[in-house]
Amino acid sequence: MTVTEINPVGNFETWSQKMMSEVAKGRFSDEIGQLLFENEEIRLWEIVLEPGERKPFRYHFNNFSCTYFTDGLLVVRNINGKVILKRFDKGNHYFFEYQSVIVSDVENIGENAVKIALVEEKIS
Repeated sequence: MTVTEINPVGNFETWSQKMMSEVAKGRFSDEIGQLLFENEEIRLWEIVLEPGERKPFRYHFNNFSCTYFTDGLLVVRNINGKVILKRFDKGNHYFFEYQSVIVSDVENIGENAVKIALVEEKIS
């Protein structure tokens, strides 16, 4: 997987008015896709994004890992202004260790549908 920063923290010049309004409203979910399984320790989510499809801003409170079931190209925007481009191949894995609350969205800017399994560790 390749992660490229395409916009630094604090720079909102490239953000659309729609994105800025969404952030200003502050109505963020903690859902990222379809919940497939949940117990006391984990949540298993399936994320499917068609080309051009976007999941709105959501809270990230917990450690999580992603497994990519397709090749893909995603843009991830953080409400602090940082925007990254993620290019990944089928079978890639990614682990995120929680350090502070993050609010971000995700958008498929590739030509093909993207399918991701996300395992979220629940805070005890």
